[in-house]
Amino acid sequence: MVFGCHLQCSLLAFIPYSLVFHVCELQSATFSVKGPPDPVAMAVGQDVVLPCHVSPAQSVQDMEVTWFREQFTPFVHRYKERQDQYGDQMVQYQGRTELLKDGLTNGSVDLRIFRVQLSDKGLYTCFVRSGSEYDEAVVELKVTASGSAPRIVLEHYQDGGIRVACRSGGWFPQPQVLWQDHCGQHLPSLSENITQDESGLFAMESILILTRSASQEVACVVRPALQSQEKESSFYISDPFFQNAHPWKIGLGVVLVAVLSLFIIAVYLFRRKGQHEKQCKQQHCGTVLLKLGFALLGSAEVQPPAQADGCRRGDIQADIPQPICDDLHAFCFAERQAEELEWRRYAVPIENVAVVLDSDTAHCDLVLSDDCKSVKREDKLQNVPSLPQRFDPWRCVLGCEGYTSGRYYWEVEVVDGGGWAVGVSREDVKRKGEIQFSPEEGIWAVGNWAGKFKAFTSPEHTLLHESQAPTRVRVSLDYEVGRVTFFSVDEKNSIFTFPLASFDGFRVHPWVWLGPGTWLKMCP
Repeated sequence: MVFGCHLQCSLLAFIPYSLVFHVCELQSATFSVKGPPDPVAMAVGQDVVLPCHVSPAQSVQDMEVTWFREQFTPFVHRYKERQDQYGDQMVQYQGRTELLKDGLTNGSVDLRIFRVQLSDKGLYTCFVRSGSEYDEAVVELKVTASGSAPRIVLEHYQDGGIRVACRSGGWFPQPQVLWQDHCGQHLPSLSENITQDESGLFAMESILILTRSASQEVACVVRPALQSQEKESSFYISDPFFQNAHPWKIGLGVVLVAVLSLFIIAVYLFRRKGQHEKQCKQQHCGTVLLKLGFALLGSAEVQPPAQADGCRRGDIQADIPQPICDDLHAFCFAERQAEELEWRRYAVPIENVAVVLDSDTAHCDLVLSDDCKSVKREDKLQNVPSLPQRFDPWRCVLGCEGYTSGRYYWEVEVVDGGGWAVGVSREDVKRKGEIQFSPEEGIWAVGNWAGKFKAFTSPEHTLLHESQAPTRVRVSLDYEVGRVTFFSVDEKNSIFTFPLASFDGFRVHPWVWLGPGTWLKMCP
């Protein structure tokens, strides 16, 4: 019991004794450690050397050298017993430090840090110990990053002037952004916005409103905090840009241009109509004279009508036989209808339609996309219901929407495949059994058939002049006139126009046929 008490008291007394003894042991050295008087600055990504040496100059090969930052352990780099020690080195410096041993014999203990990072900035302590003697010095490292050259952007008109932005990024520490005129005088900015990314680099944006009264030659200067080399970009704005600085002027100009354009279009359309009317009257005149000539031959006493440009019952003289007069009146009425239809072709625009395929009409070997805008033939029976409107055995499919009036167009793209045909079909087209692709069967189409590009006319197909079938075909439908026309989008020219047809009031649908391995896409 007594022995235990004495042992415990001895241990308590030994602790302060050891501390005092250790502190006394590390007494001031007979040498001193010196660092640079000024901070060391280096750019990001470069290698930097932190200088430090022992004075008076002597060999430090057998001394302990430790570079550390806020605490002694873990350290930045340690040299002891004539070799580098990495046991307790800071993680961020592993593989990035080197003690320059060439100068150890002369008392130099410089430390090189490879590939400097922003996180390396700060104070470093150079600690040197020889036996019980030691000394240390502090070295400050400042890390810089030279960013991009300023980029100047003319954004828009604002407050009677031009809003100009200057942007630059990748800087450290935070630089200063200045606007200067051609004389170097400072121009006040409207606003500044400074941000810092995750790596610590700064990005700046400065806004300037440039007016006509100010200098039209302006420079944006980015001035670093630690480097003498600044980056600058300049530009010049000419007078015409300031003429549009007022929005109401721009709006008035746009309105005037629009009104003038509409006026020119209206004049053009009316002139076209007048030309067609004049041509029609001339044609009517010749036809009337021809009919009168044949009707009045052999009667020398009968004189031609006084007005040959008639086409109105009142213009035809009473001594002309009534049947001929009625025929002329009916003929002129039909010609006026044709003239009106021709005028409507210029006045009424054609409509671009988005074709959606009808899956209920598609042959069971055809696979439609989810949006029913494309179809592919796979020759693999699908589990689909047997419907009266479904094509069989021909691999055809119709568009969902049909037309009973108007003018429309759409495009079909041949994505992949061999034989194919595109066009229009009457709603009453035959769905089951053998089908002849012809207008008599209610189908107006062109396509790649047996390796040749043809129009499906009757009784024989018409071989088209294209050397090869186009990959994109435009189908144009004019229901009232009965015109079906095809265009090559690739060559930008007309392919074929069918003779005028009568759809007999039936609804007309987009129609396609696919050969083996073919894939068609409706556009848009």
